[in-house]
Amino acid sequence: MHFSGNSIFTCFVIFLLSFSYQFIAQETISGIVYEDLNENGIMDSQEKGIADVVVSNQRDAVVTDDDGNFSLPLIEGRAVFVTKPAAYAAPVDENNIPQFSFTYSSQGSPADLKFKGLSPNTEVPDRLYFPLYKDDYRESFKVIFSGDPQQRDSIEVNYFRDDVVADMFAQDARFYLALGDIAGDNLSIFEHYNNVVGQLGIPAYSVPGNHDENYRVKDDTHSLDTFKRIYGPEYYSFDYGKVHFIVLDVVEYLGWDSAGNKHGPYRGYLHDDQLTWLKNDLKYVPEEHLIVLMMHIPIHTDYSTSDNMILVNRDKLFEIIQSRKHLLALSGHLHVIENLKLGPNCGWNNATPFYSMNLGAGCGAWWSGPKDERGVPLSYCMDGSPNGYFVFSFEGNTFNQNFYPASQSADFQIRVSCPDKAILADSLSIRPIVVNIFNADSETEVYFQIDDSNRSLMMRQRMRDPFMVDYFTKNRKDFPWWVNDVEVTDHIWTANLPANLNTGQHTIKISAIDGFNNIYSQVKIFEVKK
Repeated sequence: MHFSGNSIFTCFVIFLLSFSYQFIAQETISGIVYEDLNENGIMDSQEKGIADVVVSNQRDAVVTDDDGNFSLPLIEGRAVFVTKPAAYAAPVDENNIPQFSFTYSSQGSPADLKFKGLSPNTEVPDRLYFPLYKDDYRESFKVIFSGDPQQRDSIEVNYFRDDVVADMFAQDARFYLALGDIAGDNLSIFEHYNNVVGQLGIPAYSVPGNHDENYRVKDDTHSLDTFKRIYGPEYYSFDYGKVHFIVLDVVEYLGWDSAGNKHGPYRGYLHDDQLTWLKNDLKYVPEEHLIVLMMHIPIHTDYSTSDNMILVNRDKLFEIIQSRKHLLALSGHLHVIENLKLGPNCGWNNATPFYSMNLGAGCGAWWSGPKDERGVPLSYCMDGSPNGYFVFSFEGNTFNQNFYPASQSADFQIRVSCPDKAILADSLSIRPIVVNIFNADSETEVYFQIDDSNRSLMMRQRMRDPFMVDYFTKNRKDFPWWVNDVEVTDHIWTANLPANLNTGQHTIKISAIDGFNNIYSQVKIFEVKK
């Protein structure tokens, strides 16, 4: 792959700004997408434009002509950006953040933002130049995804570095993407976080979350100005192989609460311009390609029906994508792992399988719980799953996925929560086997075997993980004050212990296979006492 460093990015910016400017009265802006053969960020005389590249202003979408030229309306507060084609790479900065856009803001951000926002561009260039580099085209590739790193300070950035990012180096991935809540309200950590994930040496993309916002604004208009200054557009798309990746901004901030002198509420919502852009963007995506929607708040969850936990206007999204045959939605926000197939219960009435997967949280339960020997909180998610990250493997328009628990063996996918180390013989009939299969989906089948007995099917239950209940109770002081209880989760399976087990040591063998044909197993030894 081709990646440019800080010097090339600087050349690109200088080159962009070196052209003559005109005042903001202009209604359109034109530009060219070109192949930067020597990767210097400047369109040299021997370099040519690239045809048929999609360029957008976050509402309209056009394709470049035979010479790489495009023209688009200029919209206040929106970015003009390139949808990276599968056979090309975009420039990146010194932290491997892709550089593929120009944001237009005539007035800039409000002066009283706590964290620096956008500077006003009272003038705009006559012409935009977007360099791309030829890249190796692969239909088989991997991607690293992290739910909510949610770092409140540099100490927690280092937790994420040591607990999660360090493990990612073992993955041969094409890019990394965080599914929102990079920050925990403190947007000053963006730079430190970028320094950390930039070490992966692959493009680092970002989805905006509700904790990545500027709170002291009257409405959603300027809520992501700091995010946009650092990461570029809040919604955009790009291609790898036969997969079209779409980042969505689904957090609508409803404004600062002046009466309470605190940040205001938000909801899961797609505004009209974004819906219009999505419809226009998909016009240029072949029908056989996989569409991957990446957002912070999920389309649907079985954990809540609150407006700030689901996409409230998902029906409008469904109208746009209903004809698509290959769909996947990824989200964060919930701090649990939840693998769903959307259906009529949430308004998806199409026969096309539509997976909506919530990928837990890099920070677990907000970097809480007792610390390990490294000084890093154990920080299980509130469904009992470890914090960690996901790797998705794409093959053409198909996918599989694997969960990697932080600082654990990759095969730690099941916890046998009950029985514990020992159990009294006279309580066998009332003590169930309870297992938590962290990354299970609705098609997962789970079996247990006691010693050398026949293998038996376990039953799925919606309940709290007994391990997590005990862990939370014992360590309540190490959790945030506003965390009240362990989550009821749907990836628990139970079965009855045989009532006639002899005293002594016994072995439970758990095996499971999910809807992606991933196989998980775990063994636990326990004792029956008189």
